[in-house]
Amino acid sequence: MRMTRIAAIAVLTSTVACARFMGGPSGDSVATTVNTNRQTTIETARTQLVHHGFTVTKVGDEMLVTAPRPVPDYLREVSTEKPAAGQSWFVVVESSDVRFFRGTRVRVTGYLMPPGSGTVAAVKNGKRVAQNAIPITQENPRMFREVESIAGWIESASDRAKKK
Repeated sequence: MRMTRIAAIAVLTSTVACARFMGGPSGDSVATTVNTNRQTTIETARTQLVHHGFTVTKVGDEMLVTAPRPVPDYLREVSTEKPAAGQSWFVVVESSDVRFFRGTRVRVTGYLMPPGSGTVAAVKNGKRVAQNAIPITQENPRMFREVESIAGWIESASDRAKKK
């Protein structure tokens, strides 16, 4: 009986610790858990993105998408290299309720637009060429650090909102 109780407490403790872990990078996105509800979190994320110069569109109750913007020189791996024509990037912020606990899970993902998208090169025989956005991963450390920074802005602002 005593061993069962100890095992149950150990499992419960590790589950709580994992559920409340404040996130980090996972391949092509950065996820974190904040202590505010989903609506407050999405509004906080929108405010932070607008404050940092992004144009934001809300997609439903759980997602924000920024308008593509040019990749600044300081985010390119070789800053002396000329940017590709039309090279731009955008960010997607997704939120979901945390199961069994209070709070919201936030996932921030960045994408590079394909080279030439939005230009005449993206049209062939009068039709648009199908192109997929390229996820920003840890393979592109400078751009990925920017995605991590965006997740940090949202997490910090959500923590401040919760303390009010």
